Amino acid sequence: MYCPTSTLLAAASALLLVACNGGGESASTTATTSASTDPTASTSASSTSTTDPSSSDGPTGETTSGDEGVLGLGLMTELGGLWSGPATKTPLGAFPLMNMDFRAIDPRTIFGRVDLDAANNLRFGLAVETHAGDDVLVYRNGGYFLGILRDSRTVLVDHDAVARTWHFCSLEKGCDYIDALFSFPAEDAMILDVKVMGQPHVYWDAKRVEPRTLPDPFPIDDAPVGDGTNPFPEMPTLKVDVKWLVPLEVDGEVWVILSEGPCDLQATCYHSRSLLVAAPAGSTAVTLTYDQIHAGPYRMNAILDRNGNMAQTGFPDPGDGISAPNAMVNVKQQGESSAMATIILDL
Repeated sequence: MYCPTSTLLAAASALLLVACNGGGESASTTATTSASTDPTASTSASSTSTTDPSSSDGPTGETTSGDEGVLGLGLMTELGGLWSGPATKTPLGAFPLMNMDFRAIDPRTIFGRVDLDAANNLRFGLAVETHAGDDVLVYRNGGYFLGILRDSRTVLVDHDAVARTWHFCSLEKGCDYIDALFSFPAEDAMILDVKVMGQPHVYWDAKRVEPRTLPDPFPIDDAPVGDGTNPFPEMPTLKVDVKWLVPLEVDGEVWVILSEGPCDLQATCYHSRSLLVAAPAGSTAVTLTYDQIHAGPYRMNAILDRNGNMAQTGFPDPGDGISAPNAMVNVKQQGESSAMATIILDL
């Protein structure tokens, strides 16, 4: 479904406080297919260990896992899919909707990203890394916010395969700083509960609204992808040129929505990615670029928001322009793909 950028921007500012409140967290420069697998199949209780690879401040309670190597790898299979739901308990209040499309971006990494605008985004990633001599599952939370790039790493410290929970804490400062718990109360239901310095930070109650196929098995093995200095793997980009005939009389905005299923004329659908760009008075064209986009086919809908209010309303209104609905776009596996949309109809 549609989520206004003003809402997402506020939500991401709350989420990215995890990364932007520095305090010793490291910053690093950070540079697909539909069919569901059984998300419970990759985890089963078979071993017990007591470990905290991140900090003496972290928990050292009982953990269970079906993984013979790295603990908790089943989380990546669990996460495959497009997830949608409200984000609450943030420092800025409750936000009605956040969508994130988790897919494999290489044989060992799963990734999802939300674009707020051309300069602000939120991205999550999971992979195995080596820290303090141990190979551990790492959950990364970061992105650009107000021009600042952050990439906070948390490591798995507890996993209960029966309860289907995965508990992560800050790599550098332990659970007293960042404490993140993924839980799956049902096959297509997920809760991400994050606390920062003991205070509620975000509670994302999401549903898997579309499945995504991951390689089987995933990851293909538990070899680490890095040691904490590695950027995300290189991903494709998509450049979209949007044009219209009559120059804008006042400043407006252009939205491009990418989805797997069709959107209606009110842009109602589950968005895999969406992006906006300012369109100044007098303009007849804009260009938008999606970075770190998953390869594969999408349906594309472009909206010319002539009065610039769609971020507040969530929908185009009379006078706004739309492109041909649900144009098919294919993003190549590597490099830059391109697409063009022409505004052909005014509502």
